[in-house]
Amino acid sequence: MIFDVLKQRWLRKEFEVLENSSRSKMPQWPQSLVILFDSEKVTDLTIFHNWCKELRIPVDNLTLIGSCKDVQKANKENVVLFDKKLLKWSGGIANAGVENALSKSYDLQINYYETDSELMRYLAMKLKSNFKVGYGHQNDSTYDLAVNVPLTSHALFISEIAKYLNILTQ
Repeated sequence: MIFDVLKQRWLRKEFEVLENSSRSKMPQWPQSLVILFDSEKVTDLTIFHNWCKELRIPVDNLTLIGSCKDVQKANKENVVLFDKKLLKWSGGIANAGVENALSKSYDLQINYYETDSELMRYLAMKLKSNFKVGYGHQNDSTYDLAVNVPLTSHALFISEIAKYLNILTQ
């Protein structure tokens, strides 16, 4: 119980730092992609590989970060998974895979989830991405472009992103 209070305090401080930091939002055609998603809702990861093809991004430059209920029970190949135990009791990231993903830079970030938890918001803000895409119902500090298409309309969602990227990178 006391540890939850310490975690919340650490998260509040991190949010303040992230909200006050600036980053380059200079859009260019992306060469790398990170997708933050709910692995409980998205079971077929081939849609993300298809998105890479549609956006002309090499699949090798794709990073998938998925939330799940229990990392020990979930097993998805080539996906960095995290659960509610992501934070150490004293603050900080307890998952080495997530820590590694947070240290890299990406050209494009897609926040592909419906449930906006504090951990998802933190990761969406903490990822070093030049351009972030999300949904309008998410916290507006987590994206540069909001695409309001149902999560089940995968093709329409990525075509909207491609359309706006074409406009912004010309």
